[in-house]
Amino acid sequence: MTKHNDIILQVTDLHAHFFTESGVIRALSGVDFTLRRGEVLGIVGESGCGKSVTAQCIMNMVTKPGKIMGGEIVYQRRAKGGGMTEAVNITKLNPRGREMRTIRGNEIAMIFQEPMTSLDPLYTVGNQLLEAILLHQNVTKAEAREVGEDALARVHLPEPGRIFDSYPHQLSGGQRQRVMIAIALSCNPSLLIADEPTTALDVTTQAQILDLMQELQEATGMSIIFITHDLGVVAEMCDEVAVMYLGKVVEKTDVDTAFYSPKHPYTRALLRSIPRLESTEHQRLAVIRGNVPDPSVVPMGCPFHPRCPEYMPDLCNVITPSMITLDNGQDVRCLLYGGAEQAMEKRASTTLTPIPA
Repeated sequence: MTKHNDIILQVTDLHAHFFTESGVIRALSGVDFTLRRGEVLGIVGESGCGKSVTAQCIMNMVTKPGKIMGGEIVYQRRAKGGGMTEAVNITKLNPRGREMRTIRGNEIAMIFQEPMTSLDPLYTVGNQLLEAILLHQNVTKAEAREVGEDALARVHLPEPGRIFDSYPHQLSGGQRQRVMIAIALSCNPSLLIADEPTTALDVTTQAQILDLMQELQEATGMSIIFITHDLGVVAEMCDEVAVMYLGKVVEKTDVDTAFYSPKHPYTRALLRSIPRLESTEHQRLAVIRGNVPDPSVVPMGCPFHPRCPEYMPDLCNVITPSMITLDNGQDVRCLLYGGAEQAMEKRASTTLTPIPA
């Protein structure tokens, strides 16, 4: 059983809404998961399921018209002297306050999805590295340059001094992504959030970036939240998997169980949609029918029921399933595994009976 001291991050019933002219978009509707120290957690799901918004909430970077509406993000912060940990509820901190600015980029760092839009084209790589280092470390500018060049060397960039003085447009896509990793790791964070860091890269560079991240994680022992839609990346990188659909975690388990014994119909559908080498010549790819619903108009009951191949009429479209922990410790949010009877009894007890004539 996991000891409390092993937990670095606990997200409980997290809700985040975006207030737009066309209506309220419920990006997150009760996200729950726990991350242990030294663990790599993969968050997977289709586009629009709330993966990146979850990362923004953890970094306390949700900007208007977005707002965290409820829930807790408890970060177990190491005390300055080591040993004991201090629980910090990130949702209660001022996003621009001193304490949050001390945590963000220093203790919790993030690699963004597209490095060309994340790096400022008007400043050299070195200037952007120095900004992070000088903000969080008590060093001189000369010492900060040494730290920066060392960070570039750690991510296997050739000629760190030349890269340090280069502008982003002078680097290739793989080099820019390595620079983003170097900036994130320059302050030795306890938790790294990687938001689809290999999406825009070719497969060879993607493999190199994944190997690099594994190497750095093993060397430093940091925890990683790896956000992706690529289940192959999950199989290679992650210890635990959280599957998200329409702002909720619908299944959470270890990576082996997720691939060999998935329970939620959505997880099964994602796995079926992976192209397979043993497929016959003219076999069509399996697809998940329909699209992710508009978050401003969430379906009643289970949000996946309009697309679910195991849909149960008068149950799935009426009852919102709760997260259930199975005997093997697997967490799943689905009426196939219980909860329907109790919910139906509760509904029956609150339904008014007609007055006899």
